Amino acid sequence: MRRRAATFLLVVVSALGTVALVDVVFLLVRGPVRTLENFYEPHPQFGYRMQPHAEFLFASPYHGYSARVRTNGRGLRDDDVTVPKPTGVFRVLLLGDSVTAGLEVDKEESFEAVCEKLLSVSGPVEVINAGVRGYNLDNILLFFENEGASYEPDVVLYLFVENDLKSAAESNPNTLDPSRGFTLRGVIGRLAAYSHVTYRLMYAHQTLQLRRERDREPEDVRTVNVPHGLYEMLRNPRYVDGPAYRFTAERIAVLQSVCEAAGADFLLGGAPHQVEIDPESQAWWNRYLAGDLRLNFDGVRDYLDWVAAYKRLQRFDPVPAFRSNWQPGESYWFHKDDHLNARGHRLMGEQLARHIEAMPRFEAWKSARSR
Repeated sequence: MRRRAATFLLVVVSALGTVALVDVVFLLVRGPVRTLENFYEPHPQFGYRMQPHAEFLFASPYHGYSARVRTNGRGLRDDDVTVPKPTGVFRVLLLGDSVTAGLEVDKEESFEAVCEKLLSVSGPVEVINAGVRGYNLDNILLFFENEGASYEPDVVLYLFVENDLKSAAESNPNTLDPSRGFTLRGVIGRLAAYSHVTYRLMYAHQTLQLRRERDREPEDVRTVNVPHGLYEMLRNPRYVDGPAYRFTAERIAVLQSVCEAAGADFLLGGAPHQVEIDPESQAWWNRYLAGDLRLNFDGVRDYLDWVAAYKRLQRFDPVPAFRSNWQPGESYWFHKDDHLNARGHRLMGEQLARHIEAMPRFEAWKSARSR
């Protein structure tokens, strides 16, 4: 009996040792799976922000990105912002979370920089990137009320991402960055930042969570949170009946009103997702997640169109351009990641610049400069 136990223990130790050795080899050859995020600081008014005057490498060899990030004196990934705004400058403010922040690419490749370069042909234009990873809609609203309005923007773009859905009417800003899910929670979560094996196990666990979501009974209404918001919005054609969607629409309307009170035109945009564009990604979702359901890959766009009509908002929709420019084998996103790569940022910036150029406010500013 003891011999069997000793043999079993030896096998287990050998297996674990082999896995650990393979993991160490991966770590040495490919580097950490992703960077640990320690570049934040608490903020009493809008939850948290990136540390001012910080410089760090933001990288994930698993997903294929590596970028050098610098923040200004306000904790934004941008140049210093002059307040009050200089005379004659047309200023655009970008609000959102990680997709807006664009930490995965170098600053000159971000859609903020692409848009600014194109608009600056007409005169002095500043596009300010106020995106922060993990921000929810309440963080964004509080940031604008307490700081963003002082920038005196002419146009404010809020880029909606499905995890901005609110499950309650009360304000509940995040106080830390939950944008990477459970993969950075606790000791095992931090191990997953270095361990390729652990990360893949946790990625498989997330897939199982989505499958349980697929099998959830339709009448099982959530009251606490809105997990897997993208899947929810693609699977449920009657999403506008849910309270979370109404709460979110009302909060977006509040953001619009404070932006307009500050003298800015407000644009409601939506971050383009790979599953909205890529037929192969759609086929994977239908095969492994949809089950007997029929997914509506325009679900997020339909919702934002509904919000825009319901609250009379100006809408910026980049998805049609992404679809019309889509080519197999040339993705706009990083590997197994819904953040835009340099190619995606370039198209996003081009479309945003084109949209702003057609706005009456920009045309009026441009005409005033030519007089």
